Amino acid sequence: MPRTTKRSRAGSRGRSRDARALLLAAGGLALAGAVLAGSLPDGTDGHRKAGKHAVAEPADEHGVGTVAERETCDDGRDAAESYPAERVEGSAVEEIQDRGQLIVGIDQNSYLWGYRTPDTGEIVGFDIDLVEAIAEDLLDTPDPDIVFRAIPTSERINALQDGAVDMVVRAMSITCERWEHVAFSTAYFETGQQLLAPRNSPIDGFDASMAGQRVCSAEGSTAAELLARESNGADLVTAPNHLDCLVQVQLGEADALMTDAALGAGHVAQDPSMELIGEPLTEESYGVAFNAEATDLVAWVNAVLEDYREGGAQSRWTAAAEARLEGYLYGENEPPPSPPEPLYRN
Repeated sequence: MPRTTKRSRAGSRGRSRDARALLLAAGGLALAGAVLAGSLPDGTDGHRKAGKHAVAEPADEHGVGTVAERETCDDGRDAAESYPAERVEGSAVEEIQDRGQLIVGIDQNSYLWGYRTPDTGEIVGFDIDLVEAIAEDLLDTPDPDIVFRAIPTSERINALQDGAVDMVVRAMSITCERWEHVAFSTAYFETGQQLLAPRNSPIDGFDASMAGQRVCSAEGSTAAELLARESNGADLVTAPNHLDCLVQVQLGEADALMTDAALGAGHVAQDPSMELIGEPLTEESYGVAFNAEATDLVAWVNAVLEDYREGGAQSRWTAAAEARLEGYLYGENEPPPSPPEPLYRN
């Protein structure tokens, strides 16, 4: 039976930096192994209460060129445009409210974003904080019933189409091609693809230095698509999840990996022998993903996101950034990044 735990929002924010210190203390391969060993098998439950790509530009002085600009779909819309924010009780929303429970696809192996702490086994992260805010609003309770289902990168769309989850909150980039299969909320974080390699790696950019090197990416990820288009002579390796790629590098079975810069920062925190190479190669936005027919649920979550971003330095978005990302994606003496401005289809 899946492990069942209950935690209120106050409990989620009380996870403290002790867990972070413990996670970092584990270090490198030992840490990655601890996270994996503490995880549920892919597809199992953790039940808790509580378009078009631009042609590559010339490389900059660091050897990194822009592979893709912000994506525009065939109809001229920005990929991050979503349905107008409105709390409408349509069939998808009513099903969740009648059930009294929100079922969410997540990643439990992405440090900073969604991961199990090795000391308590609790699932925490920036994405998890957002799930809690959505669940509280949808179910109208400060202690919502949430079922977490761990889903591999390659199975996110299938899980939504099959109705296995109500939504996916899993550092999932919004793309035009994915809009053909699922729907997305407005953006809740901005990032881009970036190479990650050991500090002594001969790879010094997204360029010819990759030739003959084994570069890993998660199956079904935008990183895998980018590398398939432009490998720079690298030997491409895939794995179910991006953390698996980090482990492959640590085991000497890959020489580098590519993932979102935001996820890559978590890998560097896990294994200080790794470093991000150059600057992000793309401009992408994370969104909450839904079954394409659940437009009422998309609109409702967009309304939740409006509230989540509201308040500037006092917003729940900023509180989550300070709790989860400070010191990794930005310095401790720097202001947190701002949430992306929502874009709506009409």
